[in-house]
Amino acid sequence: MVNRFLDSVFSLFDSSYGLVGKTAVLAVVLLFFLAVNCLIVFFNRKLSPHKVKGTILAALLGFAALLLDGTVSIPAPNENAIKAVFSLIVLFCAANFVTYLVVDIVFFHRMDRQVPDYKRDLTTVLVYLVFGMAALRYVFKLDIASILTTTTVLTAAIAFAMQTTLANIVSSFYVQNDFNLHRNTWVSIPENDILGEIVNVGFRYTTIRTFDNQKVLVPNNHIMQNIVRVLGSKEGEKSAVHIKVGLGYDFPPEKAVAMLRQILLQEPHVMKDPPPNVWVRDFLDSSVEYDMRYFLDDYSCRISTQSSVLKKVWYAVAREGYSIPFPHREVISKEANVPFTEEEASVPGALERAEILQSLDREEIRKLSERVRIRVFAPGEEVVRQGDAGDSLFIVRRGALDVRIDGASVGSLREGTVFGEMSLLTGEKRTATVAASTEVRLIEISKEDIEPVIRANPRLLESLSAILAQRQAANVAQMKSAQRQRTPTGKDVFLEKLRTFFGLSPG
Repeated sequence: MVNRFLDSVFSLFDSSYGLVGKTAVLAVVLLFFLAVNCLIVFFNRKLSPHKVKGTILAALLGFAALLLDGTVSIPAPNENAIKAVFSLIVLFCAANFVTYLVVDIVFFHRMDRQVPDYKRDLTTVLVYLVFGMAALRYVFKLDIASILTTTTVLTAAIAFAMQTTLANIVSSFYVQNDFNLHRNTWVSIPENDILGEIVNVGFRYTTIRTFDNQKVLVPNNHIMQNIVRVLGSKEGEKSAVHIKVGLGYDFPPEKAVAMLRQILLQEPHVMKDPPPNVWVRDFLDSSVEYDMRYFLDDYSCRISTQSSVLKKVWYAVAREGYSIPFPHREVISKEANVPFTEEEASVPGALERAEILQSLDREEIRKLSERVRIRVFAPGEEVVRQGDAGDSLFIVRRGALDVRIDGASVGSLREGTVFGEMSLLTGEKRTATVAASTEVRLIEISKEDIEPVIRANPRLLESLSAILAQRQAANVAQMKSAQRQRTPTGKDVFLEKLRTFFGLSPG
């Protein structure tokens, strides 16, 4: 039944059919669009001007072709061509008429004069497709089924080449029909740093207008495959806006919260329901952070509202006798502490008790104590090594040291002991290796330290030489005694051999 109805309707446009029906259709279309144009121009009616003037011009062109066909004698082949052109013009005007009725009257008023582009374009394409197929069948006498069969492979190739475009077209249906993404909704796409209002959803892309009035064209497929934050619209749900403010630690929190809440209640675009809130959020280095949370009746006023709120916060804080804190940095100039300075006070007394320096008077000891240094060694560190050159002596203040000659231990040094004097006074190489057994603190006297004292008192050399001779004799005797202790007797040698032969351990 539907096919018969369509055949009866579209048969009016057959090029061989009478001109009365076509003329009537063209006249109706022309009068309709002339009326619409008059309502828009002369009566300021809020009607859509889409396709109005173009259809009027096309209808006038059709009447001109009809007039030419009726007044001028045209040969048969050309006459058929004129009739075919007239039929195509009537089909075009009829398609525009149907499109305008559906899109610009029904959709225009049901959608509050904001018809999405994708609905307009999709309806227009469907109407044109129907009327185009009618033109092929009734004007050009072509078999539509055979045309569709021969173009199947071409259609598949085109679909493969336009898969991205087709994906955007399919995604446009989901975007447009999603209540969360309708027009005038504010959205944020964090991945692309996009924040703005949806102003249109087309076949290929969605248009988003930012705060700077820039239009960003986002492919529909990109919206479907990425995270989109819906911030709300004028009519729909609202999302909260947060402003973080730092106030000084001397500002009482209860007083600060009440002051900030009162500022929000005074803003015209801040909604009273749900009411704004203020919370103490965190304790920062130089301020207490407050979180001002509120909802806007129009998200496009976000920046202007935030600016107004911050200005009022500054004046309110100033009126209360406080100020907005900022980070403070205190630079303290301080010299590094010199370690072990507590030993310096005991240096003069240690120098006076040293046997090798007893010939110095009190003033010479004082001058020498100002030049010497405190040396600290960790357990296991070597102070001097046997065979090394040296020009200083050491006085043990604290701790114990082990003395080794040729790798063998020959004794130990305790507090108050002096060693290294031969290298200091004669320049000889070190005769033994001295290493710290515990943490030790030593007073080091170098050649540069004692030289001014000797030059000022040359007679000091005689007393020093006598002390050195005594100490050298004592050191030689100590070395011989240690050597005898290290050299085994004949009995000891045979005893060790017997123990080894019979596999017996000592003791």
